[in-house]
Amino acid sequence: MKKKKAFGIGLVTAIVAVGALYVGRVYHYANAQVFFKDTQIAGVNVGGNTAAQAAAKLKSTLKDQQLTLKDGHKTVASFRTQSVDLKVTSQQALRKLITKQNAWAWPVHITTATADTIKLNASNANEQSVRTLADTISAKANKTRTSSTDASFIYQNGAYVVTKQKTGNQLDAAKVAKSITNAIEIGDSTVDVSGDYLKPAVSTTDASFKQAKAKAESIAKQDYIYKLSGHTIAIPNQTLASWLTFKNGKLSADNSAMKVYLTKLSKKYGTIYKTRHFKSTKRGTVSVAPGLYGWSIKVKSELPKLSASVLAGKGMSRTPVIQGSGYHHNGADIGDSYVEVDKVNQHMWVYKHGKLVVSTDVVTGLPTTAHHTPNGVWVIWSKQRNTTLRGKNDNGSKYSSKVKYWMPIDDTGVGIHDSPWQPTYGGTWYKAHGSHGCVNTPPSKIKSVFDNVSVGTPVIVF
Repeated sequence: MKKKKAFGIGLVTAIVAVGALYVGRVYHYANAQVFFKDTQIAGVNVGGNTAAQAAAKLKSTLKDQQLTLKDGHKTVASFRTQSVDLKVTSQQALRKLITKQNAWAWPVHITTATADTIKLNASNANEQSVRTLADTISAKANKTRTSSTDASFIYQNGAYVVTKQKTGNQLDAAKVAKSITNAIEIGDSTVDVSGDYLKPAVSTTDASFKQAKAKAESIAKQDYIYKLSGHTIAIPNQTLASWLTFKNGKLSADNSAMKVYLTKLSKKYGTIYKTRHFKSTKRGTVSVAPGLYGWSIKVKSELPKLSASVLAGKGMSRTPVIQGSGYHHNGADIGDSYVEVDKVNQHMWVYKHGKLVVSTDVVTGLPTTAHHTPNGVWVIWSKQRNTTLRGKNDNGSKYSSKVKYWMPIDDTGVGIHDSPWQPTYGGTWYKAHGSHGCVNTPPSKIKSVFDNVSVGTPVIVF
């Protein structure tokens, strides 16, 4: 009986002692304002330290640490914490951390096996400095690394062939910055960037990629037709398909390829700068050099229209944008309304809708390099009344001639006008008394010429 009583007294005494120890430690942590024994901040053990002691320890340990970026076993770069303006947590912030501790839970913090690991607040490292560092490191490393490639497709042998995306090993600066920040927060001297690669922007599984490919296949089956000067030109389906490409996450048209196509089309069907075979009034069929008369496709203006039509995917049937003169939907070139100037016969004819309306002798330019009337298919590009023609004579003196009717035909000042100073027309008079290049016309005939031509009328000089 005495033994049992003694055991009971001992047990109570032990419990009281343990309780006293427990309460004593609670009192210690509650009043001493220290971290639990096992507390770590950014990898630095501050157990048992006051806020002031912890601040000093963190400052000493972290003020100039070296961190190394690793990609697997390969070292990418190293830097010191000074380069990111790292600031140690303030005593005030540390006191708040101590205050948040549960003093009654001190027993679970006896060993560092149950350590409280507190991250260093990311704001303690200058965010812009971290990003600048990440940008610099990534840019340098990426010079010798492989870039990622997006998924793509290309038209080959009658079908679109898909090339899958590939992930390279170039670093994503934004991800690297996050990894640096995380390492600083947990106090790790190694920054793992093995998962910080730039990913392909487009994958074959992306909805945008699948939709673009389906649309390209649909467009290639549509009818895209140009109606050009009496010709119906269907753009081959294979040509259409080859123009389509997937770029920046969407279906695009290859403007360079389309420009080449339009340029070739213009050269084939356009009439500007082309020698013509003309059926003359007196000399049969003659070859006439190119002049200002003629048309071409205005590629610069047509290109965006074609691109938009192709990407719309609804087919097309229209005339392209035309520039120049003499374009006819029926394929005619000079047509049946024109002015014919035969320098050999020193004669001019005006035809209107196929009928001869004016026939007159003329005086063309002196047969010299400086003053000859240029051969070519020109065009009346203006009609003026009562104007003064000005220029220089061979001796350098200036001349001015008043005319009642003026119709310029080229871009050097040559045109058709009345010339009351000429005493005679036709024959060989022009050889010694020719003009400075213009077609001198009798005053009695010039009004009829003026009234029967319009701006855009071709003038064939040969």
